[in-house]
Amino acid sequence: MIHADNKAHQPLTPLTARIDPRHYQLFIQFSLLVWGLLFLDFVIPLSHISAAFASALLSQLAFTRYYRLPANLLSTFNTTLSILLLLHANHWGWIALACVIAIASKFLIRINNKHLFNPSNLGIVALMLITSSAWAAPGQWGQAMWLFLLIGGFGLIPLIGFSRLLTSISFLVFFSTLILIRSLWLGDPWQIPLHQLQNGALLIFTFFMLSDPMTTPDNALGRIIFGFWVAVLGWVLQFMFYIPNAFLFALAASMPLVSLLNHHLKGRPFEWRKGIRIPGKTITTKE
Repeated sequence: MIHADNKAHQPLTPLTARIDPRHYQLFIQFSLLVWGLLFLDFVIPLSHISAAFASALLSQLAFTRYYRLPANLLSTFNTTLSILLLLHANHWGWIALACVIAIASKFLIRINNKHLFNPSNLGIVALMLITSSAWAAPGQWGQAMWLFLLIGGFGLIPLIGFSRLLTSISFLVFFSTLILIRSLWLGDPWQIPLHQLQNGALLIFTFFMLSDPMTTPDNALGRIIFGFWVAVLGWVLQFMFYIPNAFLFALAASMPLVSLLNHHLKGRPFEWRKGIRIPGKTITTKE
């Protein structure tokens, strides 16, 4: 007779499998905000920070209550911090509006049970198109933190998997390649493309906005294609049309491509949490 304890033979769950990647993102984003305020002389009034969190939380709670869903505030905090890290405005009302647009888009602009746009990206781009009183300032980060951001970005790999980060990796590889080719063509010294690639805002965009697994293609090849396309479009907008913050506009304009790639390249959709079972039906978190 065998008296083996079944529990003793159950495989241990890796620590990274039990950590929600959004907690890690929150830690990095919050650290960046504090660092910017304390050491980079960021001028972000307390009224802007308060308005951002208040408007985002109230919007999230209103929509989840209306759809009878769990609050799921982690993604809301991620979205809010992304907006605060990249968007500036003359009045706190514009920041609040960006957060409302970002949160509302998750519930109102959906295709195949997924939100179409990256929420923080849409909020930022919408405000820059609506008013001249709101702007993104990628140069504020300088080059001092690029190594920290690079390490922090690749720290997502154990949490969401290398495959899920392929959009960010392919974007960075192709965008860097295009910048280097342009510099070689123009005969620029190597310090110029290096300076362009050590842009802190570019790395924040790459690893903490573009990496959102809810708004990237389901298929690994699709994620590579999408990252390549955003890189090409961003390069064209920046160096041929001289549009500031080109990578932000490139991502917003490219989001409909995700649905097309999902249609032709099948893959398993990413879920932060599974559907929640209630008597008679199952509802998803819409996150």
